[in-house]
Amino acid sequence: MPELRLRPRTVSELVDAAFALYRQNSTQYILVSALANVPLLIVQLVLQPTNPATLLAAGFTVLFTLSLASIVTFAIMGAAVVRLGSEAYLGGEPDLARTLRVVIPRVPALIVANVLLAMLLSIGFLLLFVGAIYVAARYFAVSIVIVLEGKGPVAAFSRASSLSRDRKWHVFKTMLLVFLIYFILSIGVSAFATLTGSSVIQLVASTLFTIVAYPVIALTQMMLYYDCRIRNEGFDLEQMAATLDAGSAALATGGAAQQ
Repeated sequence: MPELRLRPRTVSELVDAAFALYRQNSTQYILVSALANVPLLIVQLVLQPTNPATLLAAGFTVLFTLSLASIVTFAIMGAAVVRLGSEAYLGGEPDLARTLRVVIPRVPALIVANVLLAMLLSIGFLLLFVGAIYVAARYFAVSIVIVLEGKGPVAAFSRASSLSRDRKWHVFKTMLLVFLIYFILSIGVSAFATLTGSSVIQLVASTLFTIVAYPVIALTQMMLYYDCRIRNEGFDLEQMAATLDAGSAALATGGAAQQ
């Protein structure tokens, strides 16, 4: 397992560190991912029409409901995983209950930010796909900023843009690598589920894969956030100084108590 101290990392090192964080607390990540995805799975199973005429009549309602549920699901899941991963990366003890108490009040801001980001990505797709890549790289940390810094949706876009300044290629390559790993694994799961010939089994298998694997993507984004802060703001030095100050204060307190 690679060491997880605060330092600048290459693309492969960031993804490797994300997997290392995942292995340290995989149970908590899977649990929070399941809490977010199982309700969505139930909605999909209930709303899944089998009759083509029903599908045509209920198409818009089903699509809107699933889209809304997906936005809420991934907002909660991504935010909780980022918060848990951040606590572990900074040397704390991840606590799922405490994390949910912090994350849930920020869900409305996360939903607004995700909708705005989706609109920008849609506009970017119209610009020969390159625009979407630029938007994704520039604003990769919007949700993370809301979760870890407590900023509102608009301020989060400005902050994310500042973090990714001169780092967009680094961000893009890192996310491309982790999504490529995720995509290849998902193909294998989908191919296996397709052999059953059951759409329900395929849907359940896809959800189970998301529950287990998607936290790695969120952890990689979180690692990128700290990597940008380390490179741009000297965050590692700030943390080191804070640790030294805390140690000095503890020694002073202990010495005073002995006297």
